[in-house]
Amino acid sequence: MRPLCLALLLILRCVVSFAGTQVPNDPGEPGVITGTVIDSDGHPLPDARVYVREHNRPQIGAVRYVTTGQNGEFRIVNLRPGDYDVVAVPSHSTSMLSRWRQRVHLPEDKPFGKVTIRVDSAKSRVKS
Repeated sequence: MRPLCLALLLILRCVVSFAGTQVPNDPGEPGVITGTVIDSDGHPLPDARVYVREHNRPQIGAVRYVTTGQNGEFRIVNLRPGDYDVVAVPSHSTSMLSRWRQRVHLPEDKPFGKVTIRVDSAKSRVKS
């Protein structure tokens, strides 16, 4: 019985010490990029995939992307200040080769960027 009590006490102590080391409400990085993806006529492109990566830095980990809403708008959050390549791929495109890129700078003092990416729909059509 005594070894069981000691084991439970040890487990409880480990759980309590682990809970005390967690950082509550970590907001992440402050940067935000918002924007709109439009076609060559200026109409919004819904369901386009918008990828973001730090400019001139190797991609480490998962690729970050969002999908535009019905009005072509997107929002990417938790980015550190710096330069980013924002890439749009229309929903009807079957290849990453059909993409349009825009550079965005997020300064240290105000890490917010807004971009409009115009997609030439003639280039992104799939030829039969």
